[in-house]
Formats: sequence, structure tokens, C-alpha cells
Amino acid sequence: MKILVDMNLSPRWRETLQASGYEAVWWRDVGPENAPDEVLFAWARERGYTVLTADLDFGHLLSLTGEDGPSVILLRLPYTEPPEALPQVLEVLSRFSEALQRGALAVIGPEKTRLRLLPLQ
Repeated sequence: MKILVDMNLSPRWRETLQASGYEAVWWRDVGPENAPDEVLFAWARERGYTVLTADLDFGHLLSLTGEDGPSVILLRLPYTEPPEALPQVLEVLSRFSEALQRGALAVIGPEKTRLRLLPLQ
């Protein structure tokens, strides 16, 4: 699975995910840091990437557009950096791999993880 790490997360995610066997890029390495979310979404969708972010706008954007991708993993944790958040992210990538490949929004919270298939209604 290919992961696009949003600008609001550390570039350490790229290295951490690569070390865990995933293809990962940090948005700043592939696109302009001031690009609107729609540009990042289009880039990820066209190339088959799942977006890893802590930005609430991404779930809202999926809801507004009614698109079936890209998949998004939204971190809603008090800590969003590796290594603290890595176990939860790896669990989602493993447990929901098939859903993320089809199109899904996974929200990782402190109490539980929720998954919604795309398009959002």
C-alpha cells in the first residue's frame, strides 16, 4: 500500500512507514506545501495513495465531494508522531487494508478506531 503523509505531520512518518514495508512519501517532497487540500486529494487519487493526516478538513472534503477516494487515515490522537502513534496506524493499515484499497475513511481516536467506506453519505 502507498501512503501520502500530509504536510501537517512530521516527515519522520515517511521513514517510519518505509521501514515498516510501506511505500510512503511526504507531501512536501512531491507537491507545493501551500497547495489546497483538493490538489493533494487529486494527486493521491490519481496515483493510488492513501492519505495519512491529522487535518479534519479531509473528512469534510470527502463528505462534500462524495468521491470514493482517496482513502484517508485521520489521526485524532493527543500524539500524532512516530513512534507513539505508529502501533495504531500499523494496525489500521493491516486490519483495514482491503477497505482502504477500495476507498475508506479510518479515524484513529484515543478510545477507538472507526472505519467508514467511501463515498460518504
